[in-house]
Amino acid sequence: MPHVKFAASALLFVATAALAEDSSPALPSDGGWQFASERAGVSVWFRRFAASSVNEVRGEAVFDVSAEALFAVLGDIESYAQFMPPTSLSRRLPSDGSGKSYYIEIDPPVVSRRYYCMDVNLVRPRGDVFVSEWRMWSAGCVPRKTSLVPMRDNHGVWRLSALSPTRTRIEFQAHMDPGGQIPTWMVNRATLSQITDTFGSLRRAALLPRYASAVAPAPVADPNGELVRSLVPVKN
Repeated sequence: MPHVKFAASALLFVATAALAEDSSPALPSDGGWQFASERAGVSVWFRRFAASSVNEVRGEAVFDVSAEALFAVLGDIESYAQFMPPTSLSRRLPSDGSGKSYYIEIDPPVVSRRYYCMDVNLVRPRGDVFVSEWRMWSAGCVPRKTSLVPMRDNHGVWRLSALSPTRTRIEFQAHMDPGGQIPTWMVNRATLSQITDTFGSLRRAALLPRYASAVAPAPVADPNGELVRSLVPVKN
């Protein structure tokens, strides 16, 4: 899933934070969210995360792309290295049937490569809503090389709501802690600027012919509905 470019410029964060004082949209209902930026049609928020100095982040946008195409991109995890930087490797692992399991490596600039394993659930709880939820796990996750640094945490959710056949509201929420010795202030600032880039990567990939013509799966019951609702509040 999406990752952090940990060496992003601190100046970019300062500039966008200054603009936020005048242009901040309404925050998601309560929950301690603070507005960070709005760029390229993507609004970004952050809030403190329990038991971690790395913030939780949230992004929202409306794109003129079909939900089916976006969902197809999110589901093609083994191709993330082609269009979701800084992912450098994504490999399917054996699963117990409760979801899809993957081994992931990322190669952010300046700092050491990271790795983690995750389970992914892709569901369509109703006709106009598509959800991709992922959660990292550590026990039994073996790095391809001993030089790789393990991520400390990476879990979250994408929620796609079809507004029309060619227009989609996209919501993203995640906590991503790279671990290692990277200063927390650098991680938090870099994450905020990277969210917009990740949305852009998702949109560009969805316009590729192999995804643009995708047909969505039929609606099914969401086995983790409670978790999805808690991670991405539904606006009234």
